[in-house]
Amino acid sequence: MSTVKNPAYGRKDEEAVDEGHTYDQGSWRAPWGLLTVIGVLVLLAGFGGGFGAGWGARSANQNDEPCTIQVSGTDANPAAADNVDILRQFTPFKISSNASNSAVQSYYDQNAILNPAFHTLSVVITALSGKNATIDPNVLRIYVLGKYDGDQDVVSRLFNVAQRLQVSPDFFQNILEITTGMVDIFNYIRDNMSKIGTTSGASGRRALLQSSSSSSNQPLPSQVLSAFIKSGLQSPTLQGALGDLTPIFSDIDTIAALAVDTYYAIKDLAQQVDSMAVVMNNYHPESPTAPPSVTAPLTIGGFANTSVQVTVSYDYLVVGEATDDAVATVPSTGRRLLQDSQILIPLPAGFTPKKPADLPNVLIPLVFHVMLYSNGDGTYGPPNYANSLTMAQRMVAIANFRLQPAKIQLFVQEVRASPNFQYLIKPSRDAWINCASPGFFYDLCGEVIQPSAVDFPRAINIYVVGEQPPTDWVGYAFAPGATDDPFYGHMGLTWTTFSTDGVNNRANFESGASALVHETMHHLGMMHTFSDGTCSDDDAPSVSDTPTTNGPVWSQSWAQKAYIACMNAWSKSLSANWDTANRQASLRVGIPANDANSAFDSCPSSAGSDETANYITYTYDICLLALGHLTTGQVIAMHQITADNNPTLYAWGQYYALNPPAGYTPPVVATPSPSPPPPSPPPPSPPPPVAKPSPSPSPSPSPSPSPSPSPSPAPSNTGCQSSTNKGCKCVNSWTYLNNQYSDCVTVPGEEKKGNWCQVDRSNGNCANARNGWWDYCTPSCGTKTATATPSPSPSPSPSPSPSPTSTGGTPRCGAGAPTKSGLTCTSAAWKLKSSTTTYTGCANPTNDAKGNWCVLAKGQATASGAAWDYCLDNCNAASPAPTTGGAVTYPYNKQCNRGFTGLPNGCTCADGYTISFQGYGTSYSGQRGCTVFSETGTGMCVTSNCKTASNNKKAFTCDCAV
Repeated sequence: MSTVKNPAYGRKDEEAVDEGHTYDQGSWRAPWGLLTVIGVLVLLAGFGGGFGAGWGARSANQNDEPCTIQVSGTDANPAAADNVDILRQFTPFKISSNASNSAVQSYYDQNAILNPAFHTLSVVITALSGKNATIDPNVLRIYVLGKYDGDQDVVSRLFNVAQRLQVSPDFFQNILEITTGMVDIFNYIRDNMSKIGTTSGASGRRALLQSSSSSSNQPLPSQVLSAFIKSGLQSPTLQGALGDLTPIFSDIDTIAALAVDTYYAIKDLAQQVDSMAVVMNNYHPESPTAPPSVTAPLTIGGFANTSVQVTVSYDYLVVGEATDDAVATVPSTGRRLLQDSQILIPLPAGFTPKKPADLPNVLIPLVFHVMLYSNGDGTYGPPNYANSLTMAQRMVAIANFRLQPAKIQLFVQEVRASPNFQYLIKPSRDAWINCASPGFFYDLCGEVIQPSAVDFPRAINIYVVGEQPPTDWVGYAFAPGATDDPFYGHMGLTWTTFSTDGVNNRANFESGASALVHETMHHLGMMHTFSDGTCSDDDAPSVSDTPTTNGPVWSQSWAQKAYIACMNAWSKSLSANWDTANRQASLRVGIPANDANSAFDSCPSSAGSDETANYITYTYDICLLALGHLTTGQVIAMHQITADNNPTLYAWGQYYALNPPAGYTPPVVATPSPSPPPPSPPPPSPPPPVAKPSPSPSPSPSPSPSPSPSPSPAPSNTGCQSSTNKGCKCVNSWTYLNNQYSDCVTVPGEEKKGNWCQVDRSNGNCANARNGWWDYCTPSCGTKTATATPSPSPSPSPSPSPSPTSTGGTPRCGAGAPTKSGLTCTSAAWKLKSSTTTYTGCANPTNDAKGNWCVLAKGQATASGAAWDYCLDNCNAASPAPTTGGAVTYPYNKQCNRGFTGLPNGCTCADGYTISFQGYGTSYSGQRGCTVFSETGTGMCVTSNCKTASNNKKAFTCDCAV
């Protein structure tokens, strides 16, 4: 005999504990003995002719899950004796709310428990629904948390089931057996609706999937379903499922109880697969395309004479510290090295890059801009943003295993995640979320991209912002990335994708790294391997070795089988070993044999079968981890397209590959073992000195990037940490039953459990937690005792210095001078790329009407994203004002110092641009702001930093704001 207890949802009572099981207290207790007799009699009478319609229905508002019943079952399996449940109580959370960091972190922690279980539940939902499409587990999470935002009942059911599915710390080693066993059970339920619902299979399915309007707390339907499942498990039909699940879940009663609770958790979702498919499409958006570098002739917006047409392009002003290579003038003899294409940053003397046909090693720098938000109390979010450098290094390290066969590697040049970069800060969590939903970052908050881009186009700039949900995309990139405008040459990732609290971890089958690889391939010119339902070849030009495919893997009729096949490859071919997965990824070129399955063919009239694991297709993360690959044609095409499109990145990438930055190490995989400890993150990779273009409403000088300073607050898990039995670390401070504990402890009153702790998942490498959050451990940090005190509040992050004011006296205008935004001028000499003159402190080499300015010290940027700032007003006397007398010479700048009028909403005049007048034979480079040209006789400019991307790089008449 065994007793299985189910939690009461919708309550916040103190958790009840019984011999290894922790559940919420319910408010109703059934007469167990009577119900046992009734259940057996009903089963004996019912299986022959079917039960009445609606037996499985349940009140939509019922708070208590069907309660416990004692029934006979198989003996417990000794192998599963240690698999006991300690379940966390679900806490509702409203996504679009300006919550504290602690509340948001609690929400992240709950999602970290849900996410692994969704790898199984996504397939189980498919089984119950009878649909073909198997929804991506990440999309299932986005859909559930978005649709049921703040709904305790629905999400708490899933939260409870998610923990129980992960009762073993070896969940990922057992995921194939758990998933196939549960799928068999739910196929059995679906196929036998007529026996357990009505005499009509279709009506029975509807009855079982729909909720009743009854408000009674009748547990009988749950017990009938449980008995039916146990009957199946004891029959030949489900012997495979029983064999898969018993070693993990101990006995048949536990399995049946889990299946029943899973049914009640997902039955509504099984009816919404078509709605989830819409979210699935949004999750993988089509890559946006950058406009041509030089646009076709345009009319001038706001100008009456429409016969006057112009072509325009951006012409960035590049500045930096005098020693930065990015401000060195490109010698005329070295301007054209790769197929007559211009390299914008001169290469070191004596270095000559190879042609793409040679497939040289290429090492590409990445610059991450992690958008933050103010909590209004001196602290900033999102939680753990201070660990952004470690998160970036981890993501890049995993991505490099997958890119190694292409002879392309990435390194972290800089991570900007500090309030000292003022443009990163949004005023609230809601404002931060709204930068990525509904829509993309470049459309919603993209005005900071052009001024803030670092080392462009030599480095790839990646902007990180927003959460899933409400955001329903994982990332984006332009294919290929533009080289004349960072607005069309950057990449975007959500914080969920980037963070180890999100999906940048093993527990999500390295979804974060998959996204980085996918978007990097787009940036380097690769297109998706599938067409839009037409069986046409939509690959990048010259790629001929990827089979024709009519759509994403998830949309195919065989999607569930493909998902299980990938899961089988993970469990069997890779022995569920993360190190083995990385090693195989670093060697795999071409379509692997177990990804050439003739059963998976969406275009049977074309050669080859579908690839389920090409890095640039839309598929499941487990497929990319187990079978991910590039083809030889894709590798060749990436090199050629990148060399043609961005010779600066390609040539410098070769130089970095031969002369790696200090601290960079190529991917190295340890010898796999059955239970390897989590590897340490790679060391930081300091960048070489560089500078960047920085367009803005005024001159846009830019400092050389350097390793970001350590932002505050400090990481939460520091000091002594005991190890768990599976090689993870214990969290320093955690709560259980409203008491606070430290590290590895024996909880008073529960001595039978021994020492245990909450598992620290912060480095992304721990995927071995019982119930998704705890494990047994060996104390190594001294004796720990419980307290009833709440967790301490986090230390406030340092606020940016207040803007200084001019108070008279001797102005500080030299090296290290303060600026109007409360920042600091660089102490080094600085210069414009187009000039040999150097400056120290405040100067006005561009005759800016607003006065002197300077390049900022490294590690700072203004609220607009610029790496320069205006000096205090007192410093303007140190520089003579521009002359205004004499005859007017065209073109002349209107010297607008209060902004511009006449432009589309949210736009400004570009700081540097070239404009050519059609029919006049005139062209003007190096123009900035609102400028009067003789061809028009009125002020006009080229737009930039527009919140609506389509308004960028257009010609408009303008005037100065007053």
